[in-house]
Amino acid sequence: MSISQETPIAIPRVPGGSPLRRNGRWSGYLHLLMARMLELKREPEVIFWVFVFPLLLALGLGIAFRNKPSDAPSVAIVSGAGSEQAKALLERSPHQPSFKIQMQNLEDARKGFRLGKYDLVIEPDGKGGFEYRYDPARPESVLAKAEVDDSLQTAAGRKDAVPTSAVTSSEPGSRYIDFLIPGP
Repeated sequence: MSISQETPIAIPRVPGGSPLRRNGRWSGYLHLLMARMLELKREPEVIFWVFVFPLLLALGLGIAFRNKPSDAPSVAIVSGAGSEQAKALLERSPHQPSFKIQMQNLEDARKGFRLGKYDLVIEPDGKGGFEYRYDPARPESVLAKAEVDDSLQTAAGRKDAVPTSAVTSSEPGSRYIDFLIPGP
């Protein structure tokens, strides 16, 4: 009897009527999956690193980076002619609760700005205008300048009624890295 004339082997049937498949499409995958699961059972530290550690990491990062309201920009107003007008305009603006306003003399305001205590320094020019001192390398300083300018203009009638100018200031010591590595 030749190979082509051999009788086929009878495939056992499940009581539901469909034939039982020995080498189906997923049988290799199922064998591989079962072998991997037996390996996991032998090494409990793998279970920790695969299942428990990612959950703990997600929980820790979720707590660390949860949603919180933005910090209020700290603003120093230089004492002098026009400083009371600036303070009154900022207090009248609809954004007033979002600012920490302090009146300082010029030297203390600039020193506090250089050390990062203030995000923005407002210097009245004596003619009804203001000069903003901010650091373009610090995002909170740029944001404070935009928010304060918007609030001042809104409180003054929103036709950009208050003339303003901006002075960028990148002094040594104003960045975090300058405290760690002093130098050029």
